[in-house]
Amino acid sequence: MGRTYLRMHHRISVRQGRYGDPRLRDKTRAQSYVGRGGASISRMPVRPHRTVDRVIGILEAVALSPRGVTLAELAAALDAAKSSVQELTNGLLARGYLIEDDRRFHLGPGPFILAARANKLAALSLDHQFLAELSKVLRCTVLVGVRVGDALVYADHAGQESPSLTFVARTHARRPLFTTAAGKALLAGVPDEEMYRLLELAGAEQAGEVRQFLAELPEIRSRRLAFNRGVTFKDAFAVATPLLASDGSPIAAISAAVDPAEADRLDDLGEELKKAVAVLGPRYGLNHA
Repeated sequence: MGRTYLRMHHRISVRQGRYGDPRLRDKTRAQSYVGRGGASISRMPVRPHRTVDRVIGILEAVALSPRGVTLAELAAALDAAKSSVQELTNGLLARGYLIEDDRRFHLGPGPFILAARANKLAALSLDHQFLAELSKVLRCTVLVGVRVGDALVYADHAGQESPSLTFVARTHARRPLFTTAAGKALLAGVPDEEMYRLLELAGAEQAGEVRQFLAELPEIRSRRLAFNRGVTFKDAFAVATPLLASDGSPIAAISAAVDPAEADRLDDLGEELKKAVAVLGPRYGLNHA
């Protein structure tokens, strides 16, 4: 998994012609700033790092396994030597990010403490009841998605079962920001420089999806709605709108999803979603764009 991950997430060229958008080319050029003494310091490029990737891979593998994960299983998942993985697990054990029971690793308290300290969504204590009320009002599946690095992760859901979406929500699988409705809503809300930096991380095989997002961007920002019309999952059509922190920054996105038989109501559903979030959100300490 480790080597495959690095190949899939290689840094790609953004010269004009790759995405057909000169804004992407210009915005993703190396930025510089003037430091102390007037020296110009180039901004370091964002790219995967093998050790960081392995640490994250360990934590994510452990988090997805209720029964815990052995050292051998981690080494196989990361495509790495057991000795190398053991060095990393020893460090994570020492810092409280893992605990070991009967030679199986489980998450320790460290990740949860980090979330409580820094995650704005967690600090707002988003109540599942909020999603349940939205689902009842909108008569469809409702999901809440948060940005995790360059990906979208669904944190919770309520309402009707969707074979594809509820599985993704339950497993907290990473989805591309620029293809999912919730991811598009969040990506459109970050500053342009950060948005283009995130788009630059896309693989060459995703160039068409990046172009499509850029084409939709003006409408997403003007309507405060982003759509996924059966692109990532053929059995799910979704529309999303962002949730904001008190400082106006996007912290999550709420998606409303229907099956293909109801695809023609997606635009109206988006407007209903915005109204419902505006009414119900403040009761749970949430702001709407």
